[in-house]
Amino acid sequence: MCEKTDQSHAGGNRYLYTPSPRGECENCCEIKEIKDVKFYLYNEKFSRDGKQLFLNDAKRLKHLDKNLPLVIYTHGFTETANGPPKTSSHEMKDAFLQLGNYSVILVDWSSITALPWYSNTVESAPRVGRYLARFVKFLIKSGVLLENIHLIGFSLGAQVSGFAGKTLKEWGILLPRITGLDPAGPLFMNGDTETHISPGDAKFVDVIHTDSGLFGIQWPVGHADFFPNGGYALQPGCIDEELSKNNILGIIVGCSHSRAWQYFVESIYRPTAFECDRCEQTNNESKECNETIKAFMGLNADKSLRGKFFVKTNSEPPYGINYQV
Repeated sequence: MCEKTDQSHAGGNRYLYTPSPRGECENCCEIKEIKDVKFYLYNEKFSRDGKQLFLNDAKRLKHLDKNLPLVIYTHGFTETANGPPKTSSHEMKDAFLQLGNYSVILVDWSSITALPWYSNTVESAPRVGRYLARFVKFLIKSGVLLENIHLIGFSLGAQVSGFAGKTLKEWGILLPRITGLDPAGPLFMNGDTETHISPGDAKFVDVIHTDSGLFGIQWPVGHADFFPNGGYALQPGCIDEELSKNNILGIIVGCSHSRAWQYFVESIYRPTAFECDRCEQTNNESKECNETIKAFMGLNADKSLRGKFFVKTNSEPPYGINYQV
């Protein structure tokens, strides 16, 4: 009953399904972190097939260059770290490896995030975040430089990254940066900073909102919150893109939500592609924030930025208005 199977829905998109949820409920399958939360290292040597790492297994860390910047990416609901091209984990990993001088660890918690058990996945997110925090602490104790670690998460993965940051902070470790890509909104919208990604989770928390009020959180939850095209569905091009695949459901279900990671991936290749056209001061910041501030959304976001930032995009790749070859 706990085995997961692949299903195709809505225009051939691949989703993960399992007949029973994982978690703490009466009918749930027990979560076993070592089996249900996996870590795969990708670098110049392991660029295609990742090398699985294990908590407290120092021998396998010989494959990790501890002096390089390290990105730890956590996928969202119904996704997997070992997905085909055009999935968030695959595209994120390839972009950083092509940029060069990066190591990437993909977090695979797909057995917990399978359809149709969204509420169970939400309940399990803090536990997965704590396990991720234990893994990060293990990396630091093994010689990985704290200042080189950057957590990135999409949707529910953004929330997991936030919970990892909170746990590490309790242990006296403050991450330098967490990036939330359209952090999941449903069942996280109670406004309590302890129950979702928030500015206290790292020295710098930047967030991209592309599906506000539907699958994403609609209010600022970071130090710098970016709202492409206002941050709402429908993001430019989503209608034509999904209709071309005969995927009418995808117009509502996933396209705008996925734009967050797609914009970020493009920013890895083109650091100045998403120059913000205006900025608004947040309620809890005294620092002046106006149109004279030059800010870029994505990997190149300045860690001193504070406030809400707005940027327009194209309707198809390249999405960045300032895209340059």
